[in-house]
Amino acid sequence: MRNRKIMALAVAGALGAPVVAFAQSEIEIYGRLYPELTRMNSSGATDATATVAGGELSNLSPQLTAGGGNLKSRYSVDASNSRIGFRGKEDLGGGLKTVWQIEQKATIDTGASGALANRDSFVGLQGGGFGTIRLGNMTTVYKSNREPIRFFGIESGNFISANGVISSTPWGNKNAFHVRQPNSIRYDSPVFGGVDIGVQYAPDEIRLPSPGTATLNAYLVSFGVKYESGPLYLTLSHEIHNDFFGASGGGLNATVANSPLNGTNDLHSKDSATRAVAGYKVGPTRVAFSYSPIQYTESGTRAAGKFDSYKNKTWELVWEQTWFGPFKTEAFYATASAGTCTLTGGVSCSTSGLDGKMIAVGGEYALSKRTALFALYAKLINGASAAFDNTANVSKVDVGTDITNVAVGVKQDF
Repeated sequence: MRNRKIMALAVAGALGAPVVAFAQSEIEIYGRLYPELTRMNSSGATDATATVAGGELSNLSPQLTAGGGNLKSRYSVDASNSRIGFRGKEDLGGGLKTVWQIEQKATIDTGASGALANRDSFVGLQGGGFGTIRLGNMTTVYKSNREPIRFFGIESGNFISANGVISSTPWGNKNAFHVRQPNSIRYDSPVFGGVDIGVQYAPDEIRLPSPGTATLNAYLVSFGVKYESGPLYLTLSHEIHNDFFGASGGGLNATVANSPLNGTNDLHSKDSATRAVAGYKVGPTRVAFSYSPIQYTESGTRAAGKFDSYKNKTWELVWEQTWFGPFKTEAFYATASAGTCTLTGGVSCSTSGLDGKMIAVGGEYALSKRTALFALYAKLINGASAAFDNTANVSKVDVGTDITNVAVGVKQDF
């Protein structure tokens, strides 16, 4: 930490900032560089001869590609988990502090420019008696309460993340319940007996009118409770997306999808997810489990056969093991059920083939406290109607596609 403060002072001096301004503040520059060489291919895409009437497909499944749309083997250099950030705090006296953070992607693979603060960035107040309140662009409580069980410290933005299955829709809406929400206000309570509570709200700043008389109100609410004591970690979280249209707006079959902004009716949606997480670490071993029932619903006057609701359940099991000195391995299994669905007007709704699962293994060898070499493998297996997706360089995968990724790379923390 001391070296990082010195670095911050040096950067401030180089930029012409008055060094004296840092006298009563703690400033830290931090980040991670995570480049990897990846080989990806897919197989098993569902052929266009499959039908709902034949029992192979779900009504909700996206449009099939004639002959099946398998992806040819390709190599890429990716660095999607690379980032750089600046954070600090200032003592205001009386136990009160200002806390702030500005973090963004570091596109060391492409050199592409991007917006500043496109990752968790905020400013807020912190006090031992009342906790922390922040405003900005922030990971939701639902998402952050799962973070301690992530794979080698990776929670998203990489094919090794289980969120391609456990937080996404089977019709290709990636990370529907794995979001960093802009324009948020978040409160985290003090820790009492190992327990703390988080609550987050993001209002709709636009409030678009729907085609009829109602107005869409796309707000988010996320809250949860966390218990951490010694080797045990437990959380229970819930998140609500109002008028996000996570089903119709996320790749659902066009014949059953509602059109909230282009139709003639007043339509609304309410999507929700609950997640329980349990983790335990003893010596060199860490195991963790999460379970999530998820529901997507839409309401309003609609023609018969349009989307009404979809429910499914997901879970994952993670195992991490340090074998000797700097060598560590990790493995997980994640799965999503086919679920149940309803269409309007009593039209039959099938979820045949909307299931998916994923397995992943990896090894990491630490060269120092901040540098490590790693190797990763993951296989995502889609049901005949599903389009779960953990790819990084393609726009979408076809229904039924099984995706295999292998990568080697180097991690550098600072």
